[in-house]
Amino acid sequence: MNTNISCQEAILLLSHHPKIGSQTIKKLHYLCDGDLSRVFDLEQDKLNLINKNLAEILNTVRKYSLEKILSVLKKHDIGYITYLDSSYPERLSEAKDAPAILFIKGNIESLNKESIAVVGSRKYSSYGARICRRIVSKISEVPLVIVSGLALGIDSIAHQTTLENNGTTIAVLGCGLDVVYPVSNSALARAIIHSGGALISEYPPKTEPFKSNFPARNRIIAALSLGTLVVEAAKQSGAIITAMSALEYNREVFAIPGPIDSPYSEGCNYLIQQGAKLVMEPNDIFSELNIEHLHSVKKAKNELKPNQEEQAIIEIIKGKSMSCDEICRISGINVATISQTLTMLEMKGILENVGGIWREK
Repeated sequence: MNTNISCQEAILLLSHHPKIGSQTIKKLHYLCDGDLSRVFDLEQDKLNLINKNLAEILNTVRKYSLEKILSVLKKHDIGYITYLDSSYPERLSEAKDAPAILFIKGNIESLNKESIAVVGSRKYSSYGARICRRIVSKISEVPLVIVSGLALGIDSIAHQTTLENNGTTIAVLGCGLDVVYPVSNSALARAIIHSGGALISEYPPKTEPFKSNFPARNRIIAALSLGTLVVEAAKQSGAIITAMSALEYNREVFAIPGPIDSPYSEGCNYLIQQGAKLVMEPNDIFSELNIEHLHSVKKAKNELKPNQEEQAIIEIIKGKSMSCDEICRISGINVATISQTLTMLEMKGILENVGGIWREK
């Protein structure tokens, strides 16, 4: 018997029954007048409005042990948030079919950062892999969080490329977070968590990766992101389902064009025919999402950092006031080069020239 539980704990309990989905939880929330902690007190005639078997189902859930469920989550370092929590991803909450609960491993804050979904087929061409790496490496510099599905193929390349570029990535799974699927991506999953990203799922621990789970997984990927980029995909594929979901959520859809005789590009070329934004370079995405200024700011900051030659001059001047001649003598570098370097450091706001004497600003 579960008594004195919070609304969030009620959602956690309900989510563990395979016949109770997110929409049923939200309907129960309504019947409880916004207080789901009273869900087990609802009368049968009210429950029948949703499902005539719901009273029997709730009777089963009533017997679940909240302590055991919380213990399993703790054992696997899994957290959870519900659609009632302020930390629930804002973009995801805009979707009418947003999951009532999300299980999380990793950095919860990454879920509310600006992100773009990158998806594609499990089987891919060398062209698809090359373009995916090129585009994702630039996107992760902005920085945008890369959201994908941890599947083999393009998904894995998107996650891995993000990590290689010190970016943040989120993997949405179609199974419990204690069941990494595919198993061959277990190391990648750990790397995503350790790099400040997250694994998320609407399914509780011990949920196997049933085929029927993946369309819902794809919808979360689309709803969580500002837009969805399809790199390579067949016309009938999960990546296309993700793109169509993005359109339903009023998100942008991007696609990489490919050879018209390539089965890997059939889905992308179809999306472009239907109005998806054709992507040839990262700026095609930045301009459409109106975030090119973020990339410019990031680039400007990087350009302000001193290069190796400039850093050597900074070390010489550090804590001192010196003339150009003194710097030349100590460094062994000619006057013309030193003058040019000092001018660049002044423009970057690192050094200042006062009466012919150089010093740190």
